[in-house]
Amino acid sequence: MAGPNDKPKRRLFRLLRRGTKNGVTSGRTVVEEGALWASHQRASSAVRETGEAAQRIASHVAKQRSVVDALADRARGVSARSTDLATGFTKLTETFARLELVALNAGLEGARLGEGPGQALGLVSDEIRAQATRGSEACRELGAALGELGSELTQVQASLDRARDASSDVAQEAARVGGASADAERALTDMAERLEKTTGSDPETARAIAEATDQARSLVKALAALNGRAPQTLVVSALRPILEPLLRLIDGEDDPET
Repeated sequence: MAGPNDKPKRRLFRLLRRGTKNGVTSGRTVVEEGALWASHQRASSAVRETGEAAQRIASHVAKQRSVVDALADRARGVSARSTDLATGFTKLTETFARLELVALNAGLEGARLGEGPGQALGLVSDEIRAQATRGSEACRELGAALGELGSELTQVQASLDRARDASSDVAQEAARVGGASADAERALTDMAERLEKTTGSDPETARAIAEATDQARSLVKALAALNGRAPQTLVVSALRPILEPLLRLIDGEDDPET
């Protein structure tokens, strides 16, 4: 019963027989076909890796976009809160100003009353005016600080908006690269089908031929090293169990198709 590897084996031996029968030109063609398949596989791997990288970039950009959107929302919230606080400090400054005016009027009334109750009222008025002045100055300083904070938050928000736009551009480019990679992969698949129909070979056969070629070179190198060192009869007797089946397979006398 034929096994799952019989089809590649049959192709391999057909190619080997074709090379031995047709001479050097066919042998060179087989090697060129193997190189062509190797190039095709490298291109397929590169295209596949490019598509996977594009998907990873798109996923990473989507995560970063979520982070940027969250930061932008928080920046807008803090900016709005700082605006509300600045408005509150402005109102508080106005309140302290009115309190200063009330304390001033109370001081004038104390001066009109003279010593005794008037003097006590004047002292209280002076203390209130001093505290109101300090409170008003503090509110103005806090309001100015909040204004600067709001300006900084506006710049941060603008930077986040630019980052979001850039991430959108990167996501679009990654999508285009992914689409181009998918198109290239389909084209390479179609090319593989056409190559297989045209040459009668396939990637597995090409790899087998490459391995067989390397092992054949190693055998030739080893035989060259033995030249003159061991009797020829000894070398032939050692190699006959391997070479006779190989020669029969190449000549077609022991075809794996049968």
